[in-house]
Amino acid sequence: MKKEIIQFDIISVEDFKDEIIKEIIIALKDIILPIQEINEDKLLTRKEIAKMLSVSLVTLCDWEKKNIIQSYRIGNLVRYKKSVIIKAIN
Repeated sequence: MKKEIIQFDIISVEDFKDEIIKEIIIALKDIILPIQEINEDKLLTRKEIAKMLSVSLVTLCDWEKKNIIQSYRIGNLVRYKKSVIIKAIN
């Protein structure tokens, strides 16, 4: 049977709070990062992308023709990957 030793140090309340917050952030990164990746690969409509970029639908079509942004066609529908759009505008 393995025994665990717990050692208490005297620290300020602020330092204790900071340590707790730091550990919570580390634990949440494992949960949040996969969710962000899923959201970035989400397919968005022309209207959603135009609104996100604050441009008209005509400008969006023009950028697509000039290969500034990439679209994906699903039958008659045109969709854009959020991650690809973010890369293009950067």
